[in-house]
Amino acid sequence: MKKRSQVNKAIKGLERVEEARLKKTLIFTFIFCLVVITIIVLVQLYGQNKISIGCSYLDPITIDFLAFFAALFLFIEGFARIFEHPNSTIKMQLTRTFRIAFGCAIMTLHIMQFLHK
Repeated sequence: MKKRSQVNKAIKGLERVEEARLKKTLIFTFIFCLVVITIIVLVQLYGQNKISIGCSYLDPITIDFLAFFAALFLFIEGFARIFEHPNSTIKMQLTRTFRIAFGCAIMTLHIMQFLHK
């Protein structure tokens, strides 16, 4: 009976470690995505202000939709992999975080381009 109690305590301890790692990874991912989105918006707005002649983006609107859905795939797939491996460290989750951030950056750019059209 005593062994079973020790095993249950060990399992609960592991669950807390997994929750803490997942929470740290999600917080890091959220902050990193906010930083990336802010940089993309500032660069895009700064670039638009430098253009003296009003111009339009040359790509058709279907490109914006395709890029948006490809970026949405990166975003969703990255989060799915993070939740698939909740006990991985932030270092191990870094490529997934970058995948989500790239998805956010692409979505931000194409939403801004769509609004410009």
